[in-house]
Amino acid sequence: MKKQFIMNIAVLIAVAAICILSGNDFLRMHEPDLIAVTNQNLTEVKMLSEYSPGLKGTAGDTEVYVIKGKKAGASMLILGGTHPNEIAGMLSAVTYIENARAESGTLYIIPRANNSGYTHTAPLWGMMDIVDFKLPDGSVREFRIGTRLTNPVHQWPDPNYYNGNSGRELKHEEVAEIRNLNRNHPGNEKGTLTEKVNYGIANLIRTEKIDITYDGHEAGPEFLRVNYLIAHERAMPVGSMAVMNANIEGLPFAIDLSGKTSYGLSHRALGDNTETLATLFETLNPAQGCRRGKMSKELVLGGIDQNYVDITNRGLLSSGELSAEGSSINQRTANHAVMCRELMIAFSESNPDKPIEVSGMPSYDDYINKGLENILLSINK
Repeated sequence: MKKQFIMNIAVLIAVAAICILSGNDFLRMHEPDLIAVTNQNLTEVKMLSEYSPGLKGTAGDTEVYVIKGKKAGASMLILGGTHPNEIAGMLSAVTYIENARAESGTLYIIPRANNSGYTHTAPLWGMMDIVDFKLPDGSVREFRIGTRLTNPVHQWPDPNYYNGNSGRELKHEEVAEIRNLNRNHPGNEKGTLTEKVNYGIANLIRTEKIDITYDGHEAGPEFLRVNYLIAHERAMPVGSMAVMNANIEGLPFAIDLSGKTSYGLSHRALGDNTETLATLFETLNPAQGCRRGKMSKELVLGGIDQNYVDITNRGLLSSGELSAEGSSINQRTANHAVMCRELMIAFSESNPDKPIEVSGMPSYDDYINKGLENILLSINK
């Protein structure tokens, strides 16, 4: 009897230890990644709740980093983390926050647009929740990988049918899209948590008179618009010029027109409901694909997956072909950073009286050859 009692106590202690460890890991998911704010050109850090008061004190509130130039000019909004599992757009935004200098005009940068989405991962997908980079000084920068939807803990329940301000009817198997930031633009000040975030973004654009908006995304190889800039019709002239200039530099980018019925998506809804030139860009991330192999750091950061190499060699992909070299996080982040830069250049050439001129950013070769571990800044905790 005494032996059985001791065994029972031991089991309880073991269970308690597991609960504490898993509980700490769960709570850690609610801690935001640290971003270096040592860039002397960083003007201020606002909260999105300044533009959507209903977000104040919620998991949906998120930082807006402002880099204002000494000379007047246009303004650009860079969105990362609309879908928190599409990490290259977020990392590109972080490198702008930590390195960019606005010579003219103003940058508004939101690296974690769906902040709530960073606090959980997709069930049954076996996703990693953190990636890290070891810097030359020995320190480590960690970044959370979330999922494409607002955490149901923060927005519940999902109704059987929903038709919000986006004009998109959400029903049956699509109902979870009520928590998808890129299905609910331009948002609703009194709506769901996700819609309040959408409203904050749209109201920021209106309040700050944002001239051009960039929404950074990633997609699996099956997606037909990998390495495409999707542009609202009013953004097509600038977008076409930007893509053409990137092609001249040897980058395999393409452009497509935003669909008229792309209700709730940033490139359509923000272009229709504000004065901004709305664009969205997708990079190739095989970790997003449904035919990928085992989830691993090599897959997420190296972008290497033999399944997609085999599918590519069989000629079964029309857009997201993957070679044995993979599609690394350095390349994907570089593609986002360069696409942002080319949009700024194209806009400035089209609007010489209202330029957006930015310096201090790593070059495309810097991202590829030096890697993010030599671009991200060290943070003293």
